[in-house]
Amino acid sequence: MMVAAFVGTTMAAATFLSRPLFIQGKGWTMDNQEQQKKDAIVAALLVFIVSGSVMSVAHGALFHKQAPITDVLGMVGALEPIAGKTALTLFFFGTLSAGLSSVFPCLLIAPLLIEDYRSGKLDTKCRQFRIITGIAPVLALTIPVLGFNPIKGQLLTQVFNVFVLPLVVAGIIVVINSRKLMGANAAGYFLNILLGLAFLFSIVISYNGILAIRTQLG
Repeated sequence: MMVAAFVGTTMAAATFLSRPLFIQGKGWTMDNQEQQKKDAIVAALLVFIVSGSVMSVAHGALFHKQAPITDVLGMVGALEPIAGKTALTLFFFGTLSAGLSSVFPCLLIAPLLIEDYRSGKLDTKCRQFRIITGIAPVLALTIPVLGFNPIKGQLLTQVFNVFVLPLVVAGIIVVINSRKLMGANAAGYFLNILLGLAFLFSIVISYNGILAIRTQLG
């Protein structure tokens, strides 16, 4: 389940769908291919470094006593051997920062995709944008309001991300191989091989996610 959750977070389908919109927002065209490649490589490396650092630190801190974390306050207790009396303060500001850094991009994903499909531009003042960004945080509040375990709830929501991933990768493969849409810029053998491997990986992770959810519900 943890593997599926990690993939659902770092290789989320929304990342693939939103990046072209950000590139379009920068005003880049086919003349900026080299710049776009460098930007993508730097972004991927930074994600790898940050994610690896977080997991390494979490492994050393949260499993200091070889005890699994099953509730929120358990995280504070696990940090005490390293942080001492400041464990609660560090945990509070850490979770607050993590939440704020994620909530705004997550709220923008759906409006971005809908407006890109309709007009290709994002109007943050329209009624539709306000309704979608208002409903999303209300849905997020259902986990604590209904009394679910927030740790399990977070893991499950991240696991559900991997089920959309195969569809997104398959859609990308179809689009970039369309000569009608891409013309001379259609994908070559090397890119298709990489995307094929990504598709197989997404299938394996999705299957792993199904097994994880069945285990949790069972």
